[in-house]
Amino acid sequence: MDPPSAISRHHQSISSRAWKEAATSPPLPRISITIANFPWKFDVYASNGSYVTFEDVINKIYSSLRKNITGEDFATVSSSDQNRATRAYEQRYRRQRSKVAYDDEKRKGMKRVDFLMGYTRFGGLYNNSRSSDQWQLSIT
Repeated sequence: MDPPSAISRHHQSISSRAWKEAATSPPLPRISITIANFPWKFDVYASNGSYVTFEDVINKIYSSLRKNITGEDFATVSSSDQNRATRAYEQRYRRQRSKVAYDDEKRKGMKRVDFLMGYTRFGGLYNNSRSSDQWQLSIT
């Protein structure tokens, strides 16, 4: 939900070296990330031309989740999930501290992140298939 610059581990910022580490073992030039019960997938490509880094993964997840949803996207989920996503959207813009940020976030509308329905804590990646480039994002 927050920009990559806000990421920390145990209240410590992530080292520049860690951002450049391979996201997978063995290192891969491209991976595809899915999230359970989430309609979109994210294809991540190596920005260094060699292997996908932790930074590549985080930036792709963030930019993909910040995309606005369409009416068609909204219509594809059940009414109970629509209600849960709407509540997540409301919680997201209400957490803004300034009136300007609140109004701006509210005006921009629902985003893919709202379909995570409050589960926004990064829990890591794991390989979810026989294919080495297919990964699942764990969130809590």
